[in-house]
Amino acid sequence: MRVCLVRHGPAVPSGTEGVAEPDRPLTPGGRKKTARAFEGLRTLELGIDEIWTSPLPRALETAKILARALKLDAPQESDLLLPGSLAENLPDLLKGVQGKAPALVGHEPDLSEALGLCLGAKGGSSFRFRKAGVAVVELPRPGLPSVGRLLHFLAPAVLRALGGR
Repeated sequence: MRVCLVRHGPAVPSGTEGVAEPDRPLTPGGRKKTARAFEGLRTLELGIDEIWTSPLPRALETAKILARALKLDAPQESDLLLPGSLAENLPDLLKGVQGKAPALVGHEPDLSEALGLCLGAKGGSSFRFRKAGVAVVELPRPGLPSVGRLLHFLAPAVLRALGGR
């Protein structure tokens, strides 16, 4: 199973007056940067076949941009991708996935912890996802625990360059 971990794109800053933390959307510039990054992701032809996302607006918007870029069905929402949930719930989430190469759109530091879990790291990962950054891990079998192999760890600027912009 190949798993693509995706951090949400640039959002309205935490603490912005009048915007509750869970309600923070992507900024207009964040939407554009994320779309350009995912054009580059498309060039890698990773075979992503379904998208799962945190239901928070910034992640859901990011997942919809990813779905458009990859010409996939609408993303499926899962509370297991909410902040503070992913690392401990990753095995359960992966058991519910139907595809062979899902993309999981979520938040930091959860994605770094999940990546560490996928790679067999004890105590987390030293990787830190940039906004709209992506990691791709090959797992020897669906679900965990199993030690995977890191195929890609890509910053959004690299993805945008791959897309030719």
